[in-house]
Amino acid sequence: MAEPLFSVRGLKVALPDMTRKPLIGRAPLTEILKGLDFDLPRGSVTGIVGESGSGKSTLGRALVRLLEPSAGSISFDGLDITHLPEAELRPLRRNLQMIFQDPMSSLNPRRTIASIIAAPLKQNGLGDNLEARVAEALQRVGLP
Repeated sequence: MAEPLFSVRGLKVALPDMTRKPLIGRAPLTEILKGLDFDLPRGSVTGIVGESGSGKSTLGRALVRLLEPSAGSISFDGLDITHLPEAELRPLRRNLQMIFQDPMSSLNPRRTIASIIAAPLKQNGLGDNLEARVAEALQRVGLP
C-alpha cells in the first residue's frame, strides 16, 4: 500500500480559553483536539464535517502548521512536519495549503443541498445520472 500523503498520530491542540482569562496572567488552555489518529491517502478528496465549534478549522490549521500542536505528530509526504521551523515549512507551502472558510460564500441558503452538490458535477461534464450521483454523495457523508 502506498504511503499516505498525511499521517496524523495522537494529535492534540490546546488553545487559550479567553472566557476564563484572569485579570493578570495567562488564560488557561482548553484542549480542542484530543488525540486524533488518521491517514489521508494520496489522490483522495476528503471532507471534514462537524457541528459549529467541533474543531474542523482548528484541525485544518494544525495540519498546515498555522497552529502548533500540543502533542502528537503530523507527517506530510513522508516528512514529519510537527515541529519544523517556519523557514523549513516555507518550501512545503506550495503543496500544503488550506482554503479558509468564508461563511458568506459557503452555502447559499436559497438553494437545496442537492443543487449545490450537482452544480460542480454539471460544470465538469459529470452530469450523466446526476440524481444518482448526488444521492450517493449525500449518503457517503451520512446525509439523508
